[in-house]
Amino acid sequence: MRRVSKTSPRSSIYNANVYGLDTKDIWTCLTCGLCPIECPQQVDYLGFIKESRDGKKPLEIAHLGVFSELTELSSKLDGDLKIEKTAASKYGYFPGCVEALGLFLHDIKTDFGEITASSLKLLDRLGIKPQVMEMKCCGHDALWQGKRSVFDRLRSYNTRYIKESGIETLVTGCAECYRTFSKDYDLGIKVVHTSELLGTLGLKIDEEVTYHDPCRLGRHMGMYDAPRNALLLNGIILKEMEHSKEKALCCGVSCFMNCNEQTKALRVLRLDEAVATGAGTLITTCPKCLAHLNCLKNEKEPEKKYDIDIVDLNVFLARHL
Repeated sequence: MRRVSKTSPRSSIYNANVYGLDTKDIWTCLTCGLCPIECPQQVDYLGFIKESRDGKKPLEIAHLGVFSELTELSSKLDGDLKIEKTAASKYGYFPGCVEALGLFLHDIKTDFGEITASSLKLLDRLGIKPQVMEMKCCGHDALWQGKRSVFDRLRSYNTRYIKESGIETLVTGCAECYRTFSKDYDLGIKVVHTSELLGTLGLKIDEEVTYHDPCRLGRHMGMYDAPRNALLLNGIILKEMEHSKEKALCCGVSCFMNCNEQTKALRVLRLDEAVATGAGTLITTCPKCLAHLNCLKNEKEPEKKYDIDIVDLNVFLARHL
């Protein structure tokens, strides 16, 4: 955010601890994780933001708050668990909220449902036939929007669902779900991002691509190699952007908050970097990043035209099966 607006993590912490003030910076922060990496004092700025937001009302919610309202409603509807076990599989696959994204984000021209279909095709290719986990939202956005009670209800339901399913490994293709299940739940089972499994597909794809590191998969979880190996080991030529891995720029919108001119400027910076690599395709591993970057690319009256495909990793690989 410091690239495009006057914001100061240090001032936010100082004002909160010395004067007891909450500044707008606690809401404009994208929680992308760059500050903790750069901080010489190793201040847990993400923890500070999460605690400061708890129980308060966000300044701005994108898309008229429809996704937040849907999540909160879901958290209150606690019906009977209906689990259909697939041949007692010890693997479970959770699609995340791709159905909701596809339902409401019409103008982005992205088939979010293809992520689920592609992931299941790839897992089948690897000999994995998982139970499809029809759980509720993992609660990522609710947690980072300060809605702890909503998150707690979702976590309670999903934890019971996972326990009763009998799975030992939970697989997801969503960076936010992976981060949330790994760090904010206590499941007692293995949580895997699909990219960790895809390096053994044995495909031979002779294409040049660039890769966008999602904040949640990269800086939050330290997973940089797995998605790259999923590309390189399947014959793909990877052309890195100027800022990559721990230095990667954020897609600009976090937790469906702050969808404005400042965060749009961050998306412009990111797509400019992607185009500069000369690659014909930009790959990412987060449905939100996919949505936000495609949103900029497919604007009705764009300030710039970006001649680059923006595709989910699972979708890209499945199309080459």
